Amino acid sequence: MTRFATEDGAFEIDSLPSQCQVGICHGFYVNPDKRGQGLAHDLKQEQNEVLSGLGYDYSLCTVAESNSAQKAVLDKAGWRYLDSFFSSRQNERIEIWGRNYERC
Repeated sequence: MTRFATEDGAFEIDSLPSQCQVGICHGFYVNPDKRGQGLAHDLKQEQNEVLSGLGYDYSLCTVAESNSAQKAVLDKAGWRYLDSFFSSRQNERIEIWGRNYERC
């Protein structure tokens, strides 16, 4: 796992086992005292740049279906909804989102 932190928040990236060109993104958060200022968009853009710079071809993440703020950040940053499932651990629907970084 690699953790990237700024003064505004942090995110983590792992490679998908057996498919190292796919980045698994998790641990994305904006510090509580910085929320509501649009900084999640900046942090997500930084994450996209890191993923591309590290040579990933694709990235995946999950988000709770009820988390409309995070889904708006993903959508604006070029991520796309792929699928959803019911998480028995979290007792809610979880969405899977992805983003392509292929180089032509």
